[in-house]
Amino acid sequence: MKIEVSPKVFIAEKEQTVYVKTSQSGELFIKIQPMEIYGIKHTPKYRIDEETRYPFVPLKLERKGVYSIRFTFFGEQRYDVQIKSGGEVIYKTHLYSVHEDAAGLDVFKGDTHLHSCRSDGEGTPFEVGCAYRAAGYDFIAITDHHRFFPSIEGKEAFESLTNTFRVFRGEEVHNHDMGYFHIINFDGEFSVNDIVEEQEEYVEKEVENILSTTDFPAYVADKYDCAYRMFIAREIRRGGGVAIMAHPYWDCFGEYNMQEPNIRYLWEKGAFDALEVLAGCDRTDYGNNLQVALWTDLKLQGIKIPVVGASDAHSTVAADSLFNKQYSLVFAENSDGIKDAIKADRSVAVLAKKDWYFTFGAFRWAKYARFLLEEYFPSYVKLTKKHALALAQKDEKSITRTEKAILAYKKKFFVWCE
Repeated sequence: MKIEVSPKVFIAEKEQTVYVKTSQSGELFIKIQPMEIYGIKHTPKYRIDEETRYPFVPLKLERKGVYSIRFTFFGEQRYDVQIKSGGEVIYKTHLYSVHEDAAGLDVFKGDTHLHSCRSDGEGTPFEVGCAYRAAGYDFIAITDHHRFFPSIEGKEAFESLTNTFRVFRGEEVHNHDMGYFHIINFDGEFSVNDIVEEQEEYVEKEVENILSTTDFPAYVADKYDCAYRMFIAREIRRGGGVAIMAHPYWDCFGEYNMQEPNIRYLWEKGAFDALEVLAGCDRTDYGNNLQVALWTDLKLQGIKIPVVGASDAHSTVAADSLFNKQYSLVFAENSDGIKDAIKADRSVAVLAKKDWYFTFGAFRWAKYARFLLEEYFPSYVKLTKKHALALAQKDEKSITRTEKAILAYKKKFFVWCE
């Protein structure tokens, strides 16, 4: 027996229709129980039977196989749903409601830090993009070491085929050689690596200017390090990109990629736009642990720090790769708004471990992301896998067909897409 409840996400403070499609015949009953903001209050005087405090109510038969109920949702929260027939619960699921400002926002799964064979990764930009699309991703940024052009290669390849999966411009910016500076330029209009490597006089002049005009506090461990990072972040922003602080607690040749006093100062100054709170630090999550702890500490000081989750994947198939194990969920009206959404703190970093998830970000988005990871993405990935195959084969008819299926799924899942 198949049962389908739709939509799954509603707008809070509004009465809307919940539909139940089923092959089950006869009278059906439903219980929709809020998990955070209760319609029935607890009282000190009487014992409450938790199993019956929300009663089952009859569903209205719309037509054969389709039932409905009008329901008013409150606040941003998850709802436990049970359907009963003949005195027995035959189906369980969950619904969610969001406030008006979140209604209409789409969710985009993405990775802002990864590599292709154009530097030290595996797979061409197109092959890498197809692998990510197959895993349910809506966007990536190819951020090869020292190289901006691979992201342009990937961007142009997919733009000629689809507008539902995007490759953003990107690069991992360093000082010369591999250097100590690992900073992500997410969708800037030009390469900052090219500036660093080809305009040395300009770079040194600008860094020295920052040093001479900035009153660094005594606790800053390395003023030149700070000034250089400030310069790189400023150049990324000058190109319209998002300056992302990459894996500060990566264990890099026996020392962390960044020093704690410098990290604190750069965030106090607002030098960066986002932090890789989950990053390709190690395989023990030691670095991630420290990044989350420091992010929490700085947030308690009132410092706004938008976060992203990134894999820093150099392969989509290697056993030790963090591909599809660390990523971001971004809430934006469309893919053109992804950059602004990240900077506006509407991005959630996701840690995926086999059959469970952990989310980091602003609370309202983190808990919404948890719901979507469990209820939305399992079916969505099945559709994007077919889309990825069509893209890899450059089959225009299959691309169009799979994109229509993806749109139909979104319309069924989110009430505002009806």
